[in-house]
Amino acid sequence: MLILALEASTTSAKTMLFDTESGETSVRSRRFEVDGPDSAVRDGDAVYTQLMALGRQAASGRPVDLIVLSGTWHGLTLREADLSAVTPVMEWPYTGAQDLCARLRADADFTWWFHERTGCMVNAVYPSFKLRHLAETGVALAGRRMLDQPTLVFARLTGEVRMNASLASGTGLLNAHTVDWDPEVIDRLGLAGVELPPLCAPDESFPLTAEAAVLLGLRPGIPVLTPGPDGGLSQIGDLATEPGDMTFSMGTSGALRFSTRHPSLSPTLSTWSYRSPLGALSGAATSGCGNCVDWARERLFGASTDYAEIEPQLSPDREDLPVFLPFLFGERSPGWQDQRRGGLVELRPQHSRVDMYQGVLEGIVFSLYHCFKELTALNGAPRRIVLSGGVLSSPFWTRLTVDVFGVPMEVSPRQHSSITGAVRMGLRASGLPQTHPALDAAEPEILHPDPARRSQHDTGFARYLEQYTRSLPGAEGRA
Repeated sequence: MLILALEASTTSAKTMLFDTESGETSVRSRRFEVDGPDSAVRDGDAVYTQLMALGRQAASGRPVDLIVLSGTWHGLTLREADLSAVTPVMEWPYTGAQDLCARLRADADFTWWFHERTGCMVNAVYPSFKLRHLAETGVALAGRRMLDQPTLVFARLTGEVRMNASLASGTGLLNAHTVDWDPEVIDRLGLAGVELPPLCAPDESFPLTAEAAVLLGLRPGIPVLTPGPDGGLSQIGDLATEPGDMTFSMGTSGALRFSTRHPSLSPTLSTWSYRSPLGALSGAATSGCGNCVDWARERLFGASTDYAEIEPQLSPDREDLPVFLPFLFGERSPGWQDQRRGGLVELRPQHSRVDMYQGVLEGIVFSLYHCFKELTALNGAPRRIVLSGGVLSSPFWTRLTVDVFGVPMEVSPRQHSSITGAVRMGLRASGLPQTHPALDAAEPEILHPDPARRSQHDTGFARYLEQYTRSLPGAEGRA
């Protein structure tokens, strides 16, 4: 059986071609070409075209038996009935609804009510508030379809508009308890006229259309599995679906995802509760991670400087670094203040550009550690943590992360855990085991924290929390 996996991530098109009999695996990746510098808003049809081009190269005319899909949570594109665009795709970094959300958060009763029903927060990242923002700016919603990038890709491939509960759980419109669209939330936000995709099972498939088959160089009629979110599929890809399993991804953004038996709602309104394709997830996500590191490298060293040139200059013995608040793209967890702003503080004349760069790495880790403390207060200590993402390309940053968290971590042996998760869903839908020697042969490396660094990092985290508390716009924050 030959499975073709297609993923439209935040920045790149990715494919995996997997042969279940031989175990042969081929992965391709290509950054999306976007108009302008703002990747938070992009042409969904152009993304689809670029993904199809890469998929055609990956398939190479071979007899593919199943197509599986992965994409991002929290995107929104408004479409006409024929799928023509009313708006571009507004991805998770888009903060156009931040003023609206700040106004809604002032109503504590509404904030609690919304979280308890949906597992989501009042924050500009969610499609529910992007839709409300569009309505308030004069865009007509009635009769138009709410999609995201993965749902649009699926619709273009099959002619069917469908969404499973895992993707829907990141919209702010799905009831976390009934696992269905929530009519009360829809009504209270004034979104009753918009058409939401019918919900289907995560292992349901529809046939590839003749038009899409031409684009991929494949035969029409191949089953196409409904898409899953990359965050939820990463949980499956890293075999972390048992209660107590946590995945920790540090890529463009940062995310900690804790598998739970039931929806886990935060009494401090600091974490979210979504779904993977296989069950409940309790998690926290930050908008500032690798994107902040990219910003620091370009501003401090120049875009032509390679990360490998900076790495040898970093030292764990540096103390009293500038404090970095990684909110260049607003805040999600734990405070959910999309208007919060970031940057370097406690900057002194003696600080070098290396000090500032290392401070950026440290501030990102402290922000994620802040999220970790909230998650473990809610769910208890995880039985295992699987670390993945761009952080692993920097030995210094990886070591810093493990030492700050103070717990052992498994290094994910899979470079592409989300697209691997999509392949596992394809295996499951086909009645095959989700594990396969070609996907699971490597033993994970276990990293252990250095207890000698505990006091140093406790001091640094306390400095971070002090500045975090001061950074809330217009009021005292909470640490």
